[in-house]
Amino acid sequence: MAESKPPVDEQSELQLKAQKRRNLWLAAALVGFVVIVGVSTAIRIQETDFSGGDRLYFSGYLDEAEKEAADREAEARYDALKAEEAAARSEAQETGDE
Repeated sequence: MAESKPPVDEQSELQLKAQKRRNLWLAAALVGFVVIVGVSTAIRIQETDFSGGDRLYFSGYLDEAEKEAADREAEARYDALKAEEAAARSEAQETGDE
């Protein structure tokens, strides 16, 4: 006996067309997502400074923390200098009054 193929009805052809169309849209969305992720990664890499030794990907935060620490140290040195000057002035006034 020779087996014959079942007849392909019109409903399954329409379903197959719709499935192919959905697959194409899904593929386009996937390619778009990959492009967006790739472009954003390339932009972030361009903005990153890799010249430092132990820097993290977001190196700006570490630079800002170092700058703030240096500013605090400079302010402390300035305050100590002002206190020394004030002490020297008061000592000079005390020795000049006597």
